[in-house]
Amino acid sequence: MLVATCLAILSAGCSHSLPIQPSAPSQAVDVLEYLIGDPSVWPRVGNHAQNQFVDTSQRQVCWVKYGNPRTFECWRWDDDYVYHLVDHAIDGNTGESYHFSDGRWLPRRFSGPWTLDVTKNQITWFDPACGREARSGLFPYRQRAWIEPARDAGPDLGVRDTLVLEYQPYDPVGETGAAEHFYFGRGVGWYEWERSGFKDMFNRIGGPPREPRRDLICGGT
Repeated sequence: MLVATCLAILSAGCSHSLPIQPSAPSQAVDVLEYLIGDPSVWPRVGNHAQNQFVDTSQRQVCWVKYGNPRTFECWRWDDDYVYHLVDHAIDGNTGESYHFSDGRWLPRRFSGPWTLDVTKNQITWFDPACGREARSGLFPYRQRAWIEPARDAGPDLGVRDTLVLEYQPYDPVGETGAAEHFYFGRGVGWYEWERSGFKDMFNRIGGPPREPRRDLICGGT
């Protein structure tokens, strides 16, 4: 979902996304209150099936997509940041995956609109046998995050304060790619993703309770 089309971004460039007006929370929030949803509201369906899997001992949260334990995305956290760990859900169910050398994704806590420019990040692509692919290399990206109060997350999840994460890869000598937006409702977790006007919803309770095949993760991550 994140970079399945990013080679096109880095080679051809896309138009800038329209700005979204951020809101500042009245006090610092722990982003885990938004990222991790109560087990009672998982798994979910919508445009596709998605399930949340949390491993508190490893400080990781994974989302299994399409009801397939081989297609998942995992993030991890420490006291300072949430990090993008691995995306193993490349479009087309190819078995490929990637991870970032930096991977800083969100602050663990913040009290207002937040930004980060990760200029020296490297992306490593793996084939299904965990061989490194030639398209690996420099992959900078920018992040923004803010809180949108009382956003409608659909009939099953209701109106929720929502953490919005904007992710935007860019070519350091070319155009900026189209931004992706992730929506996390307080207490319910990730329920929507959007890019270039396309909205992917997984906000209806129900579906297969699949767990990720984390043994498939390459590169010692």
